[in-house]
Amino acid sequence: MADRPRQHTKQLKNALKALDIHWAPDTVQSDAVGAVMWANVLMGAAEAHLMGAEMDAMQAGVDVEPLREAFGPVRDEVVATASPVDPESLLLTTRTSQLVSDLARAAGPDEQDPDDQVLAAARDAAAVASALVGYRAAVRKAGQPEMDPREFFTLAVAMVGQLTQRLAGLTGPDPPESG
Repeated sequence: MADRPRQHTKQLKNALKALDIHWAPDTVQSDAVGAVMWANVLMGAAEAHLMGAEMDAMQAGVDVEPLREAFGPVRDEVVATASPVDPESLLLTTRTSQLVSDLARAAGPDEQDPDDQVLAAARDAAAVASALVGYRAAVRKAGQPEMDPREFFTLAVAMVGQLTQRLAGLTGPDPPESG
């Protein structure tokens, strides 16, 4: 098991080389941390290639939505093959958590007074989705002490309240401008 992060890192670096990406961090605390870093770099590269390919296809007159619908399940199947645990829950949890993080960075560093209220509302909505995905996974694993469905449900309800307040602020008499 100790070699697994090292193997991941090697595979990820090779994949990045194939994409002609030569990124190197200043320091890496451990093989496990390195594997996460390299995986995020590769995911960013893959997203950039996907966006570029979709833009090229759209400029050529291709409707990309059917392509997304057709190849989304293929992507999910690849992830499921590589995942050691409940791949569907893991994949949804990872994707929603990443979306929350990305929107939080885009909205601004102060959660209570973000730079962009619209992106903060989107972050809150994604956080609700993330909590509900966590709730679903916990219900499926009911009885395991590390996953209490009530905690996820309570978080989802709290986030709905925060989202409701933020949306009310966006639609009030003086709606804030989006950053």
